[in-house]
Amino acid sequence: MAYTVKNHKLSTGTTNVPFVKSPNIGGIVKPKFLVIHYTASGPGNDIARYFSTRAANVSAHLVIDRSGRITQCVPLDTKAWHAGKSTWKDRDGTTHTGLNSNSIGIEIENWGPLKRSGSTWLSWTGVPVDSSLVVEARHRYGSPNGGWEAFTAAQIEATTLAAQAICAAYGIDEIVGHDDIAPGRKSDPGPAWSMDHFRSQVFGQSSDDGALWIVRSASGLNIRSGPGAAHAKVRDKELPDGTKVMLHEEEGNWRYISVLNARGEPDFSGWVNGLWLKAA
Repeated sequence: MAYTVKNHKLSTGTTNVPFVKSPNIGGIVKPKFLVIHYTASGPGNDIARYFSTRAANVSAHLVIDRSGRITQCVPLDTKAWHAGKSTWKDRDGTTHTGLNSNSIGIEIENWGPLKRSGSTWLSWTGVPVDSSLVVEARHRYGSPNGGWEAFTAAQIEATTLAAQAICAAYGIDEIVGHDDIAPGRKSDPGPAWSMDHFRSQVFGQSSDDGALWIVRSASGLNIRSGPGAAHAKVRDKELPDGTKVMLHEEEGNWRYISVLNARGEPDFSGWVNGLWLKAA
C-alpha cells in the first residue's frame, strides 16, 4: 500500500489514515528529521488513544501497531511531544537541541527490552513474550543488553512506506532513533530495529556505513558470548558460510556482531573471530 501526504495528513491516496487527535502539541514546525521510537507496550494497549488524553503529556505523529495499522495523532507540520530532551548534530555539522521543534516522530508498537526468567522472556510489566519473537542483542550505546521483542514484517513494511511518503513530502534526508538523540536516556528503537537497513529502504540506497559483513568459512563460524574462544557459544550450531552480519564492536581479532535474518533484520548477537569476516 502506497502512502502520500496531503494537507499534512498521511493518506492512502483517497482516504486519510485513521486520526485520533492528541492535545499534547506545540506550534508549527518545518520537519528536518524523522525520529523512530518503540511504544514499550503490549498488543492490548491502544497507544493512539492514550496520546489523546491530556494526562499522557506525550504524543507522536504516527503510531503503528503490530498488524501494520497506522494511526495519526498529530498533523505532520505540528510539534508533537515525542523527543523530549534531545541533541543531534546534522550532516552539515549543525547541532540541534530539543528535536520536538524540527522532527516527525513515529511510534512503533513493541515491548522493547525484555528480561529472561528461566527459559521465559518477560516484558517490563511481567508479561511473557514468545521466545520465537525475541532478538538477543547488545544495545549499541551500551545498555540494556539481553532480549528485545522483534518487530513484525507488517510493521517494518508500513513504517518504510510511511517514511518514504513523509521524507518525500518534506525533503527529510536524516532518520534517527530516539536512542541516537538521547543516548543513555532512551533505548528505542533498539537493536531489534535495523536502522541502517531501514534507511536504505526508505531512501532507495545501499548501506554505505561499512557495517555489513559476510561469514567466509567453509566449516562455519562459532559465535560466542565474549571476545575469546574460552567464552561459551551463543548457539551450538556454527554460522554457515555466507551468513550476513552487522558489525558493532571490535576487540583485538574479535568482533561483536548481530546475525541478520532473511529480511535483513538483527536476529541474535555475539562475538566471532573477525578473521573469518569479509566486507559485504
